[in-house]
Amino acid sequence: QGCFFLDTLRHAAWKIISVGGYTPTFEDLERQRALIPLVVEEGGEDTVGGKTTAHAYLFIRLAEALGVARDQLFSTEYLPTTIIEKNELFLLQRSSTLEALCGGNIATESINPEHMQRMADAMEKHYGVDRAALDFYYVHVEVEGDHAERAVRILSKLAVTDEEQARGRLALRRAITARRICADGMLEAFVGR
Repeated sequence: QGCFFLDTLRHAAWKIISVGGYTPTFEDLERQRALIPLVVEEGGEDTVGGKTTAHAYLFIRLAEALGVARDQLFSTEYLPTTIIEKNELFLLQRSSTLEALCGGNIATESINPEHMQRMADAMEKHYGVDRAALDFYYVHVEVEGDHAERAVRILSKLAVTDEEQARGRLALRRAITARRICADGMLEAFVGR
C-alpha cells in the first residue's frame, strides 16, 4: 500500500488542479478553497502551525514500527494490482472534481473512520504495535469523516443533473473496483490461492 500512501499529497492536490479551466469562474474559486484543507491535512498541518505531520510520514513511522526500514519501504517493488489501483484513483482525481470527490472522498475515505479504527485496534491488540506508531490510523479515523462530508457538500452543488450523478456513481464504482483488485492482489501475494 506504500505505492498509494506515500503519494497521497499529489493525490489530494489533483482535486484542486482539476477545478476550473483556463478562465475559472467564481464558483471554481470557491470549490478550490473548499478543497485546500484536504491538501493541508495530507501534506501536514505542521507546515501551517498545526501539530499533525504529513500522512505519508505517519505511514513511514508505522512501517518502521512494523520492522520495515525506510530504505526497504521506498525500494519495494509494488504489486501490479496495487499499481492498477493507484493509477485508477489518480485518473479519477485528474478527470474532474466530480470524479475526484466520488471516487476518492466518497468511495474510499468515507469507510476509513471505521476501517482505520479496526486496523489500529488489531495492530495494538494482536501485534503489540506501540500506540504512538499507530498515528497513521488514528489521524485517518479523525479526518476522513470530515473529508467525506466536505465532498457531499461540494457534490450537492456540483452533481445536480442526471448525467452528472451518473458520472459520479460510475466514479464511485470504478474506485471500489480498483480497491477490490488491489485487495485481491495482496491476498494472493501473501496468502495464495
